[in-house]
Amino acid sequence: MTEGRLTRMLIALCAGVFLVTSAGASTAPFLNFIARDLSVSLPAVAHLFSIQALTWGISSLVAGLLADRFQRRRILVAGIFLIGVMRLGFATSDTYSAAVTWQVLSGIGGGAFMGLVYAVVSEHAAPETRGRAMSWVITGQSLSLVLGVPLVTLLGTFGGWRGAIATHAACVLLTAIGVRLATPPDPPVQPHAQRPKTPYALLFKPKLMALLVAGTTERLCFAIVAIFLPAYLQHAYNIPLSGLALVLALVAAGNLTGNILGGRIADKTRSRPRVFAIGSACTAVLALPLLAWHPGLTVSVVLGFVYSFVNAAGRPSLMATLAEVPKEIRSALFGLNITMASIGWLMAGSVGGTLLAVGSFTALGAFAAGVAVLGCALALYSAPKPR
Repeated sequence: MTEGRLTRMLIALCAGVFLVTSAGASTAPFLNFIARDLSVSLPAVAHLFSIQALTWGISSLVAGLLADRFQRRRILVAGIFLIGVMRLGFATSDTYSAAVTWQVLSGIGGGAFMGLVYAVVSEHAAPETRGRAMSWVITGQSLSLVLGVPLVTLLGTFGGWRGAIATHAACVLLTAIGVRLATPPDPPVQPHAQRPKTPYALLFKPKLMALLVAGTTERLCFAIVAIFLPAYLQHAYNIPLSGLALVLALVAAGNLTGNILGGRIADKTRSRPRVFAIGSACTAVLALPLLAWHPGLTVSVVLGFVYSFVNAAGRPSLMATLAEVPKEIRSALFGLNITMASIGWLMAGSVGGTLLAVGSFTALGAFAAGVAVLGCALALYSAPKPR
C-alpha cells in the first residue's frame, strides 16, 4: 500500500472510531435528562452503558474470529452502519425497555467495527511505525472526548438529548460510506479445506493474557472519567450544559495530547509494556483527587487534563505490542482485546453506578486508583526482562 493510500485509510478509520466511540461517551452529559424523560434513576441510566458494553464485547470477539472467512472490510462497514441506525432508534426511545433494546443492538454494531479496526491498521502499517499508526486510531477515541462529547453537549442545548443523538447517528451513517471507499479490499478467501489451522492456543500465553487484562484496566479508568466526570462536575460546581461542553473539551485535550505523544514514544522505546506501566501508575495517583477533592473548578479541570494525558500516553505502546503476534491470530486477538475493553466499560457502568448509588464519588475515585495499580503490575509482569 502506498503512503498516500495508507493515510487516507487511517483518516477514514480515525473518523469512524471517533463517531463509534462517541456513541457511548456522548450520552454521558445527558444522564440526568435521560433519567427524567424515561422516569428512571440515574444509576439505571448509567447501566445502559454496561448493557451496550456487554453486546459490544461479545460482537467484537465474534467479528475477530470470523474475519478471515467473511473478510474484514465487509464487517467494518456493516458494523458502523448498524450502530448508526440503532442510535437513531435510541433517540426515539419513550421507555426504558426501548432504550435497553437499542443499546443492545448498537453494541453489536460497535463491537463488529472496533473488533477489527486495529487488525486492519496493523496489517497495512510497517512494524517500526505501528505505534504512530495505532495512535491514529486511538486519536479517534481521544477526539470523541475532545470534540465529540462537547459538540454533542452543545447540540443538546438546542435540540435536547434526542436531537443531539439523532444528529450524531446521521454522521455515523455518512462516515460508513467513507470507510467503505478508503479501506482496501481483502484478498480472496481461501477455501476452508486449504486454510492452515489457526494457532489460537497462542492467545492464551500468560504474558499476553496479562497484557489484555492490563488493557481492560486502562479502559475502565478511561470509562469512569468519560461516564461520570460530567455528572461529578455538575454535582460539585453546578455547571450548565453550555459551560460543561467547554470544560469537557479542556479535560479531554489531555487525552488527545497524551495519545499523540504516546504514539511517538511507542516507536522509539525498547520496552513498550513498561511505558504503559508508567502511565497506569500515574493514573492511579491522580484518580482519587480527581473525583474526591473539591479545590475549585479550575484546579479540577487541570487535574482532569493531567489524568487524561497520563492515561492515554501508554495506550499506543500497548496496542503496538499486541500487534506483534503472528498474523494468523491478529484479528482474533484484537477482537478479544475489544471484548476485554468492553468488560472495562461494563464494570465502569455497573460497578461505578453501584458505588455512586451506595457510596459517593470518593468511592468511585478509590476504585479507579486500585484498578490502575493492577494494570501497572500486569504490564510490568508482561514486559521482557532487560538484557
